[in-house]
Amino acid sequence: ADCNCDCDPPSRRLTTAMNVAKACALIAAASNLACSSAVAVRHEGGRGAPMKELMPWYHSADDIASTLRALATQCKNADIDVSTRTQINVGSAAGAEVNMDVVRVSRSGGAPKLKAILVYGEHAREVISPESALNFVQTLCGQGPEAERASAVLDNVSFTIVPNANPLSRQKVEDGYYCQRTNEDGVDLNRNFGDAHRTSGEELGDERNPGPSGFSEPESKILKGIIDEERPDIYVSVHSGAYLLGTPFGFKRGNSPPTESSMMEVLGPISDKYCKGQCPYGNLAELINYDNPGCDIDYVAETGTPYVFTWEIYVGSGYRDRYIEEAQMRRNVGAGTPADDGLSLVQLKSSAAKRQRRARALQAKRAAAVLRGREPEAEQHVQDCLDQFNPQSEEETKDVLQRFTSAYLELAERVVKKQAAKNAETKLDSAATKVDSSSLM
Repeated sequence: ADCNCDCDPPSRRLTTAMNVAKACALIAAASNLACSSAVAVRHEGGRGAPMKELMPWYHSADDIASTLRALATQCKNADIDVSTRTQINVGSAAGAEVNMDVVRVSRSGGAPKLKAILVYGEHAREVISPESALNFVQTLCGQGPEAERASAVLDNVSFTIVPNANPLSRQKVEDGYYCQRTNEDGVDLNRNFGDAHRTSGEELGDERNPGPSGFSEPESKILKGIIDEERPDIYVSVHSGAYLLGTPFGFKRGNSPPTESSMMEVLGPISDKYCKGQCPYGNLAELINYDNPGCDIDYVAETGTPYVFTWEIYVGSGYRDRYIEEAQMRRNVGAGTPADDGLSLVQLKSSAAKRQRRARALQAKRAAAVLRGREPEAEQHVQDCLDQFNPQSEEETKDVLQRFTSAYLELAERVVKKQAAKNAETKLDSAATKVDSSSLM
């Protein structure tokens, strides 16, 4: 039997977490039991116990890299290539070498394939993100319950996967610095993609520091190179700490790319099936209720990729209610509610206005939560970061991995179908144009 020590609510601070850990340890010692929860007893400053001590079911970055390389000789019915790209830091951590693995999984032969890029781990504290990358690659290589489905997807889509986009800071997280979001220069990589919409001026110490200039960081330079080379049809940036499926643009609410309606049609069924309708989907800036200029999905969308997303695949239970409320509100506003049946036009307008007022109240509530939670990175509390960003049991971790590996596959399937329908429509239009032209001769 285990001594299950429930983690403190997100509003509590580390002193409470330390007391809980001590109490659990005493009970465990007295009862000869094991304490199984992830309670981060602080060692120093903003540091908790090392990841392998606290959450041993997670793979370290080195484990992920070695497992992916082992797959090169074990990948069933697919070709896999694992390479490393290197950049030398010239910023405040000048001389540091950044080595970023890039995994390509494809199947040779057949018709031309769509190209997908999935990027994981831009924010180092989001440990579940690289873990999801590993699970997805293993599935593409014929392992796990979705192996057959993945094999069918590879007939139509080739994947480029970056499993750990912030490798140096990931090492700090594994050492117990669970609030480390930024890279080795203290720059938020997801605010560093170009200068077109990026906030000007550095904000040292801020977890959303955009850096001195667009693509100033070795990690964002490597990612830019991959994106520019591949010119993908699908791009997904995988995060945690929220629960949503976002579309461009992040830099300003109300702005959207021309393919937004197609993206929304793809996301709706995925939200229903893999989040039970609890993760809202739509414009990223509107969903998070603040502008995030300089993010990767905006850069990718503006290069012409039609299907571009930020997926936030996990948030702790203490933070999840507002996303569930947002998803419910959006369903009600978009489709009406059963209570609207039989109402007159005036009554329908009144009902819609009430829902809009509730929506604005919810957005104000979320904005206030964002402001309360935005502390300098070095002052954030370890237990709060653990509670928000990563599943703290092996069972919950496996659930997230399984659901979202299936969701990545479904995304690819749905985009393939939409592109096939678009190509068929283009052929029909072309044939009709030829007929019209010949009738005039």
